[in-house]
Amino acid sequence: MSTAPAIPARLRRSRYISWFGHMGAVYLFHDLYGYLMQMSPDIAEMIESFSDGVDTKETVAYYKDKLGDADPQQFVEILVGHAVLVDPKEEEIDGIWAYIPIHGKWNIWRRKDDRLTFWTAWGERPEQQILLDAAETAIWDAFDGAKRLIELRHHHDNDKIVSLVRKLVHSDVQALKLSMMPWSVYAKRPAMAPAYLASTMPYPSWKPGTPVPPAPDLTAYHQTSITHADEQFDHQETTLSHLLRIPHPALGGRTYGQKLADVMMARGMVREGTVRVLEVGAGLGYVAKDVIATLTEAGRTVEYTIVELSPVLAAAQQERVGKETAKWINGDVLAVDLPEASFDLILSNEMAGDLPARQLTRADLGLEPDQGNVNREKLATFSKIAADRGVNLDDAPEPFYLMTGAFELVEKIGKWLAPGGHAILTEFGDIAAWPKVSTHLDHPELSTHFGHLHQLAKGAGLTAKVEFVIDLLDFDREQKGLATTRSHFRALRALAAGAELDLPKIGYTPELLEKTVGDKLDLTRVGELRWDRIEDRLMGLVPHEFKALLIAR
Repeated sequence: MSTAPAIPARLRRSRYISWFGHMGAVYLFHDLYGYLMQMSPDIAEMIESFSDGVDTKETVAYYKDKLGDADPQQFVEILVGHAVLVDPKEEEIDGIWAYIPIHGKWNIWRRKDDRLTFWTAWGERPEQQILLDAAETAIWDAFDGAKRLIELRHHHDNDKIVSLVRKLVHSDVQALKLSMMPWSVYAKRPAMAPAYLASTMPYPSWKPGTPVPPAPDLTAYHQTSITHADEQFDHQETTLSHLLRIPHPALGGRTYGQKLADVMMARGMVREGTVRVLEVGAGLGYVAKDVIATLTEAGRTVEYTIVELSPVLAAAQQERVGKETAKWINGDVLAVDLPEASFDLILSNEMAGDLPARQLTRADLGLEPDQGNVNREKLATFSKIAADRGVNLDDAPEPFYLMTGAFELVEKIGKWLAPGGHAILTEFGDIAAWPKVSTHLDHPELSTHFGHLHQLAKGAGLTAKVEFVIDLLDFDREQKGLATTRSHFRALRALAAGAELDLPKIGYTPELLEKTVGDKLDLTRVGELRWDRIEDRLMGLVPHEFKALLIAR
């Protein structure tokens, strides 16, 4: 019977640790192995207390009542297993030789002759280049995901191996991870791979003992924190419509806005003559511009109104659409007062996830842990609309998010639509999955439970159905899309800039990227460019996870 190795009587904190903080969470990055761990600030405090070496039992005893119900001994065992806490008598570097170096997932590099150059641009950190000499490049090429470092000692200079591992694993670069198992173990079962092998750390640095950066208030964020309109959608919160703002092969050579207008007319959603259109949160104005132009070309007279919370985005929309072409209402869509039955068409494109929501427990709604029915009176204290419209919340997880803002928006849409009018609300989400908060941006966003919105619309007497956006717009699913993260594309953009190329943030297919770079950049010498089915990955988005709620009155 095997037993876990004994924990040393004294432990110290590893000298290869970097700390990061984001929206109330703390992250530890191990700069020697590439491990990435999320934890609470009190655990970080405990780790720091080991400093240059302390008595293990005494330290565990000290923190026994300081971590809530958690057992500090269990944390210590995990931290020792991940080389975060180490024996003071041991040399940390000696521990890496048994591990297998695996190339990081989101690297950007260019090969020239026998040398490799990496570009990195993690989060908001400055772009940087890491140049490898010929010997280092040869070692990098030998990192095949199968050989352990100790096997490479016989073919390459040991000091160079250690130096390269330290440089490329470090959180400043993140081009390499160390794994106990070869990549072949996970190749056919990627879900089994430890998360750190594919994860990256784009967040700002944090110092233990200082406040953790909190999540911003969303209303204040959109009113004051958006200072550069184009950068907001190129880097912070790229939307599907932004990626498809150019004539795109996945849409038969149409832009997102053009295709949306085509579909709405083909389905009889746009009346003849004068069409009163309301768009809620219009981004940079590309959809508005193309919808107006397409409907006008089809003989409609378009009266277009935009409700926009961000003054910076409203200014960008006016410049793109034309101040005389549309009417703007600056403010929170949940607070604006618009006449009932005043619009024939309402569009809400990828903004519902920014609306307010409440995190609740099952007990808040009178539900037992694993059974029961919602107490409508209790629900009404949080969302009278959900209570009145009969939204079924009996299967709520613990805890859960109640989409109070999205409920209000759908209710308002129903009132603002004229008889015979139509609305389309698109967002990231699912028909049955409960909302999950996304914290990878500089502000939180919530996925959408379209089943709840569908129930609410039906409860309000509206006709409603949910479709995949890729079905609504008839995506060409045979196309391939470039798979990136925000930081990965920033690095690719920096590489391109060195070749005097401006690489716009669009939904690249192989043909679009080749056309954009022309003869200024040899893409066969650039890595790592990953191409997925366009419905599964396009830049940092997953198109098949976007849904549309279609409403008719």
